[in-house]
Amino acid sequence: MPSMPSQTASALRVLVVGAGATTNLIHLPILARLRDKGDIRLVLVCDIQQRNAAAARRKFGFLEDGGDARAALERPDIDAVYIFGSAQMHHEYGLRALRSGKHLFVEKPIAPNFVAARAMAETARERGLVAVGGHNRRFHKSLAALRARAGKAGWRFAEAVFHKPEFGKPPLFGAQSWLGANGIHALDALVYMMGGLPEQLTALTGDAAEPGAFSAIMRWRDGAQGTFLCNNNAGARRERYTFHAPGETCSVTEAGLAVEKNGTLSKTAFPAIGDGFAAEHDAFLEAIRSGIEPRHSIAALAPSLYLAELIESGFSGRVALPAPETPRPPHPAPARSVLLIEPAGLQPALARLLPDVRFVSPDEVRAAGPRPDIAAAILGRGAPPLPADLLDRLPGLGIVGVQALSLVRYEPEALLARGIVLVNAGGAYAESVAEFALGLAILGRRRAFASHEVMRAGGWGVRPPLPGIKGMARAAAGSLRPIARTIGLEPVLLRLWRKAGPLVDTPGAGKLGSRDLKASVAGLIGWGANARAFAKRLVDAGARVLVYSQHGAAEDVREAGANPASLAEVLAADIVSLHRGLSERTRHFLGAAELDRLRPGAVLINTARGALIEPQALLARLARGDIFACLDTYEEEPLAAAHPLRRLPNVFLTSHIAGGSPDMQAAAGEEVVGKVAGWLRGDAVETISAEQLRSMT
Repeated sequence: MPSMPSQTASALRVLVVGAGATTNLIHLPILARLRDKGDIRLVLVCDIQQRNAAAARRKFGFLEDGGDARAALERPDIDAVYIFGSAQMHHEYGLRALRSGKHLFVEKPIAPNFVAARAMAETARERGLVAVGGHNRRFHKSLAALRARAGKAGWRFAEAVFHKPEFGKPPLFGAQSWLGANGIHALDALVYMMGGLPEQLTALTGDAAEPGAFSAIMRWRDGAQGTFLCNNNAGARRERYTFHAPGETCSVTEAGLAVEKNGTLSKTAFPAIGDGFAAEHDAFLEAIRSGIEPRHSIAALAPSLYLAELIESGFSGRVALPAPETPRPPHPAPARSVLLIEPAGLQPALARLLPDVRFVSPDEVRAAGPRPDIAAAILGRGAPPLPADLLDRLPGLGIVGVQALSLVRYEPEALLARGIVLVNAGGAYAESVAEFALGLAILGRRRAFASHEVMRAGGWGVRPPLPGIKGMARAAAGSLRPIARTIGLEPVLLRLWRKAGPLVDTPGAGKLGSRDLKASVAGLIGWGANARAFAKRLVDAGARVLVYSQHGAAEDVREAGANPASLAEVLAADIVSLHRGLSERTRHFLGAAELDRLRPGAVLINTARGALIEPQALLARLARGDIFACLDTYEEEPLAAAHPLRRLPNVFLTSHIAGGSPDMQAAAGEEVVGKVAGWLRGDAVETISAEQLRSMT
C-alpha cells in the first residue's frame, strides 16, 4: 500500500463508487496523485463486488472499502463523490449524492438522457454544489486556443470527426448507442467551439441492425455551419476537428494545432499531458474551491446529450431544448433490496431494469442481523450456492435468479423447500444452442464437414480417400475409367465394380451424399426451451419436425410448428437431435437398439449431454459408416486425445461450445435480471418447478 502523506484540513474527503478495470487504469491513479498533493483524502471506495473495492483500497491507499454505496452516500464525513459506472448509475447515485450535499463527478455518459442530466444539474445548482462529467477532452488546449483566436466573431464552418473500431459490440455504460458511449465528447467539443447548440439540424443514423454510424449537418443562429461524422464501425480510431474562417483553416489532431492562412502553414504542438482526464479532475477541485462553474459541468454537458439524442433519432428540423418538467418530490427509497453475488457483467442490466433497487453484498448481510428487506437474490456467472446460514438471515427472500441453465449446483431443492421461487437463463441458452444446432444440421446434411476434410487432404467431393488396398483399387479404377470409356468398355466395368462394392468401398458410404435441409424430417428427442427454439428454426427453414417427449405438452409442441411423435418415428428421421436433461433415468438413453434404428444417411446431433448415448454403441454404429454425427458433448470431458471418435471420418467434433459465448452470457444476464425485476413488480414470470428440476441435468 502506498505511504499516506499528511493531509491538510482543507483536503476534500472523497468517496469513489465503482472500482472496475477502467477506473483502476484511468481515474484512481489520478486521484492518488491528488491525494499525494494533499488536495483530497481517499476515505472510502465502494463496489458491489467487494473484492474489487478491497483491491482498490490496498493499491491506492483508501482508508476503507465497502459494498453498500447507497449508505456511503449518506455519510457526513464525505465531501465529494466520484461515480464510475453506467449512465443509469450515474443518474441515480448522482442525485442521491447531490441531495446529501456532496459535490459530484461522474463519467460519461453522464445520465441516461437529457432530462435526467438536467435534473442533476438543477439539483446541484439549488444546493450550491459542483457537479461535473468526465468527457476526456484530450484536445481542450488546442480547442481553447482556437476559440480565443476566433474571438467574438467565431468560426464560420466547423467539422468534427470521431471514429472508433467498435463494430459488432453493444454500446457500453448503459448508453442508447455508441454515440452516447463514445462520440458524444466530440459532439460536445463542436458545441463548445460554436458557442452552443445549433438552430437547425439534419441527421442520419446507420441501419437499424448496426446503428454505429452517425452524421449531421448543422446551422447556427448567426449562419455558421458545421458537420459531424461519427462511425463506431470503423477500422481505426480517428479524431479530428477543423474550423474555417474567410481565408483561414485550422485543424486539431493528436499532434496539436495546424493553422493555414494566406498560403502559410504553422503548427503548434499541444501534447495531451495535463489535458484530458487529469485536467478534468483538477478542474473539478478548482471549481469546488473557487465556486466558479467549470467548463465540464453537467449543466454545460447536458445540451450536448440532448443533441446526441436528436442525432440518434435521425432528427431533421429546428433544435430547441424541451421545457423543464414541473418539479416532483424525490422518489422515496425502495423498501426492498436485492442480494448480488458475482455480478460481473450484470451491471448494465441491473442499472436499466432495477434502477430503484438497493443492492447488497453477502458480506453486508453477514455483518448485520436479519435482513427482511432483501426480497431477491441474483447469482451471477460462477457464483456459489447460497449457504444455509446466509439464507437464515433473509426471511423476506422470495426469488433467486441464476445466470445459468442448470441449477443442480445451486441446491435448488433446498430453496424450493423454503418457498423461494427459482428463475434461470433458459431462454438465452436456448437461443444460442439452437443457433449452433441449426448450423450443424445444415452443414451435416450437406456433408460440408466431410468435404472440408477431403479438401484438406487434396481431394474433391465429400467422400474421404480410402486407406490400404481399397484406396489403391479405387484410385486405379478412377484412372482406368477414361480409357474404358474410349474403347467402349465402361458399362461392363461399372457392372463389375458394383458387384465388387463390398470389397472395394466403405459400407454405407453411398448413403452419405449431400442433401438440403428443406423438406427433410428432423426428429427431436426431448422438449424444453432448447428444443423449442431449435424446432422453430427448423420449421422456418422448411423442415418437418417430429418431437418425442415424455413431459412436453402436445399443444406446446404444435404451437412451435412441430408434431408429437413416437421414439421410433423420431429415430427414423433424416436428422436426430438430442435435447434431454441428464439423470439416472436418461443416462445411456440411446443404446445399440435405438442407434440401430437410425436410417442410413441420417445426421445425429448431440448438443445436450454426452452421457445420453451409450459410448460403445455409438462407436459401433458410426463404424458402419452410413450415418454422420455432430457431437458437442461427451460422457467424459475433455475428450481423451486418443479417443476413437477423433479418428472416425463421419464425425464432426466440437468442444462443448454450443452455449457459453460472450453474447449468450450477456443475454443470460439480461434474462435473469429481467425475470427478477418482473417478479418484484408483480408480473407473471417463467419459473422452475420441482417437476422441471427432476428432468434437468
